[in-house]
Amino acid sequence: MDIKAGICRRRVEILVSKLRSQSYEIDRLEAENSELRQSNNVLQGEVGRLKRAQRTNVQDLAHVAAWLVSVTNAKGVALDSTTLDILNRRGWNPSKRRSSSSRL
Repeated sequence: MDIKAGICRRRVEILVSKLRSQSYEIDRLEAENSELRQSNNVLQGEVGRLKRAQRTNVQDLAHVAAWLVSVTNAKGVALDSTTLDILNRRGWNPSKRRSSSSRL
């Protein structure tokens, strides 16, 4: 009977040891998860900031392009082919007069 009790105690010790090890691993993973969530939040904020900056840049470039076309039309100077290609790729044909805003 003592042998069976010893085997049982040893088995319990092994299981308790495994349980402690798993508990430490869970704690470590929870800490890592928390750090990753914080990093993710920072990155999402940065992506939002970059998207707003990009949208502002596009609006500014559209405004500059409109002024460029306006000045070239007023002065009777033709745009160079590279600039025309860029404007055409953006869906804006500077040779056509439009009353609506550009799609740049």
